[in-house]
Amino acid sequence: MKRFATFPGLADSVGPFSQAVQANGLIFTTGQIPLITSVDHRPQDFAGSVRQVLLNVKTVLEGAGSSLDSVVNVTTYLTSLDQREEYERIYAEVFGSNLPATTSVCVGIWDFTFEIQCIAVAEGAGEA
Repeated sequence: MKRFATFPGLADSVGPFSQAVQANGLIFTTGQIPLITSVDHRPQDFAGSVRQVLLNVKTVLEGAGSSLDSVVNVTTYLTSLDQREEYERIYAEVFGSNLPATTSVCVGIWDFTFEIQCIAVAEGAGEA
């Protein structure tokens, strides 16, 4: 098992956790929030938040030895059902025809409007 605390280009963690853990050929990411360089530096609009979170997920996956193409499962946390359509449009743009299994839930998450965690196959561990 290998734990990844942080990656170049990613804002510092907001708690005591690993950004990703590689175990048994899979990469498990911590829920990514729309931080650019710090808690105080983040997109102002929801679309920008979605794009930033997906960029953060990409950064974590690539740093841990995987990619968005190898994602097999995504869990998304939205804070309003009104966000769903815009989120799904951007999500489909990013993942294209390589759509992973997914679950979306509506919850309250601190002062962030959006969070994603995922599971991906590690490079060299088999095809997604």
